[in-house]
Amino acid sequence: MKYFTGDESGLIKWIAFPPKMEQEERRPKKVKRGNEGNDADDDDDNEKKSNALQPLMGVFGKVDKTQAIQKLEWATLNDEKVLLVGRKNGMIQFVSSETGEVLKEFKNNHVGTEEKQGYFVGLFIHDQHLCACTSTGDLSYTPLDSSNTETTTIMDLGPDLEIMRHHPIQTHIFAIGGQERDLCIYNLTDILQNRSADEKSVDAAGPNKNTSSHKKKTNKNAGVVFQAKNVKNDMLDLRQPIWIHDLQFINKEATQVAVVTHYHQFRLYDTKVARRPVKNIEIGKQPLKRLSIGIDYNHVVFADTMSNVIMLNVQTGKMVARFKGITGAVADVVTVPRPVMTDDEEKERFVASVSLDRFLRVHETSSVYRHLTNKAYLKQRLTCLVVDESFEYPLPERKDEEEEEEDAMWESMELAKDRKRKH
Repeated sequence: MKYFTGDESGLIKWIAFPPKMEQEERRPKKVKRGNEGNDADDDDDNEKKSNALQPLMGVFGKVDKTQAIQKLEWATLNDEKVLLVGRKNGMIQFVSSETGEVLKEFKNNHVGTEEKQGYFVGLFIHDQHLCACTSTGDLSYTPLDSSNTETTTIMDLGPDLEIMRHHPIQTHIFAIGGQERDLCIYNLTDILQNRSADEKSVDAAGPNKNTSSHKKKTNKNAGVVFQAKNVKNDMLDLRQPIWIHDLQFINKEATQVAVVTHYHQFRLYDTKVARRPVKNIEIGKQPLKRLSIGIDYNHVVFADTMSNVIMLNVQTGKMVARFKGITGAVADVVTVPRPVMTDDEEKERFVASVSLDRFLRVHETSSVYRHLTNKAYLKQRLTCLVVDESFEYPLPERKDEEEEEEDAMWESMELAKDRKRKH
């Protein structure tokens, strides 16, 4: 597997860890007296380190904090799997995962370094179009073959958004959430149909069309599939605040959505049951920032602002595992290989995370102890993470045929027995 990370300096770094090799059985060594024995042991250790497989690493781009990476996703451009990068200066780039070359780029004027401008909260590809959403609520839908380098806005979703994520199978379904913005699910197809109908009605009105700003029809409810309702008031009859940081679809029909909030709550919504969450669990005392699918779609992995990464069973609401060894707040967490909704095959999965302590960590999930299998220091403050699951670490070539035959010959020989001496 090859891990791609984005950071606050505008760099894309990739790293591939070598596979774990089975250790050969070691014969006990004779203890040597004096300094000669210590020197020999040191030489053996140095030789083993030099012969051990090392991680492969690479860097794309140059250090520029105005191009800090806010979103990093996979996309397909001209039948090629590429990286989709959303930067702080409003640029959306399609970057080759092999060479780091920028194949195509668009500019979003609603994202930038000025106060009025926001940041990217979601990027994905649907029907050969680039769909992007910003924290200010600008939803753009731009053809990939467009000659215009600026994104095309189709709708205003409202301010203070924190996250926009699409369904992994039904890519025309997406959900949003944010500060005082409860969960809302949209159908992109309905939005486009409503927009085309509005354009036709305006053209038909001709010179008699309405030009008054306060009488214009708003389209904020266009394409809405589901609008969540806040939970009941607390014991003092006070309204409970809303602040969604991340969300995930957890079923094929796009009817179940899991969210984590700033007020350390995990909530599960079922659009077929009710507008209020069917599960509302308070976990710890710190804001929950990131949410990812776990070993399957019955489990999720979330991270808070105090370096805690925990796996939760969605059905029971109980914590299943805790991943230790992290010292900084986790910026992104993913499970690899990523579970697929249409595949029930059980595989060995790992939980990869990047944090503000500049480390990439990989934990195993097969054992009870959740050991840390790989770790790498990547120098910059990391913001996002994606994984190329098809990449295989290139192993060194095996021994020549002559050496293999010679080894087989020696192994096939029987051990000579000690003969009794005649006195």
